[in-house]
Amino acid sequence: MFLTWLRQFPPLVWILIIGVFFSRGTFFMVWPFMAIILYQQFGLNEWQVGLILTIAATVAIFIGFYSGTLTDKFGRRNMLLAAGLLSIGGFSLLAEAEALVLYAISMILCSVSKEIWDPAAKALMSDLLPQMEVREFALQFRYFAINVGAAVGPLAGVWLGITAQQTTFYATALVFLILTLAVLWGFHLKPGLDKQFTKNPFSLSKTMGLLARDQTFLLLVLGNILVLYIYAHMDTSLIQYLNHAGMPEVVELISAIILTNALTIILFQFILLKLLGKYSLNQRVCFGMLLLALGQLMLAINPINLYWGWIAAIFVMSLGEAILFPTMNIQVDRLAPSHMKGAYFGAASLFSLGFAFAPYAGGLILKQWDGPTLFYSNVLLCGVVLLLYYLGKFARRPDFNQQ
Repeated sequence: MFLTWLRQFPPLVWILIIGVFFSRGTFFMVWPFMAIILYQQFGLNEWQVGLILTIAATVAIFIGFYSGTLTDKFGRRNMLLAAGLLSIGGFSLLAEAEALVLYAISMILCSVSKEIWDPAAKALMSDLLPQMEVREFALQFRYFAINVGAAVGPLAGVWLGITAQQTTFYATALVFLILTLAVLWGFHLKPGLDKQFTKNPFSLSKTMGLLARDQTFLLLVLGNILVLYIYAHMDTSLIQYLNHAGMPEVVELISAIILTNALTIILFQFILLKLLGKYSLNQRVCFGMLLLALGQLMLAINPINLYWGWIAAIFVMSLGEAILFPTMNIQVDRLAPSHMKGAYFGAASLFSLGFAFAPYAGGLILKQWDGPTLFYSNVLLCGVVLLLYYLGKFARRPDFNQQ
């Protein structure tokens, strides 16, 4: 069945999937180590590092929110081109930045480019694959490619001796150059492709009004913000906690955590998809949230020097992620009308507010209390997410055909 669906992917879908594999692979060679780089080069404390990461992500999220609507107005091709050029410039600058202000600016550019690229790419994949099962499998497969890149990237970086080195961002810039040219070539193969899909007839204010009245979507946004907030501490706060608590061989442990996360998803994503295929999306979410809560509890009780305890907790969390994260894109795709795919995927950028505020909130909690306090609070938030999903069953939606 999966092979049959793969054969239905047109060239542009393959370009987007292969491109995200290479771009995220080079990205994960360095980005997870940014907290350590900022700490070592500028002596910043936990909350200062978190503040910089939060500002960069927050600016990008709100630009991404509006860029999704622009994707419905001006076409997927133009927005992908704009995002590609921003990525090339942002990652090149990040490879050379020495002053703290240049670090901040380049990190904002890199984050903005991602939030413009992702809604356009997902909306284009949805446009090109009208059959729901194939479309949802493509979104699953895209997420799979991201995690294969996250697994292979750090390993390749270690083998080449360039992991956690700032100049490695040149490799990411090169990948985006090739990817942008490949996307343009893909559109060139089918002239007029970007004009054949239904455009959003509503103005920006009308589109925002419809989104604001979609109570089901708003509850989904709130719930997924919390999911990403909980999950994001693995990439930021956990690393800071291990680093400042004196965990031996912390860089090696961080690499092992990243590898465990990616390999778990690579090995189990489609197994879980097969096992949970008969269940509704909400039921899958409940199961994923229970795994995420269990992983946070394991992080809270694990002794600082118990190396394999950290790995085990990440494994459990990653099983939850393999269920939750691809399901998020499928939920958005199912809720979005055909003429507002870009707007909905763009608005789904708000999910990343959880990623944006997690470094700052996590830094404050670590500074005032400790790691276990942070992880216990995340267990409670998992319960809040389940409540929001339950309320979503009773929420109202607007009439999208109104003019």
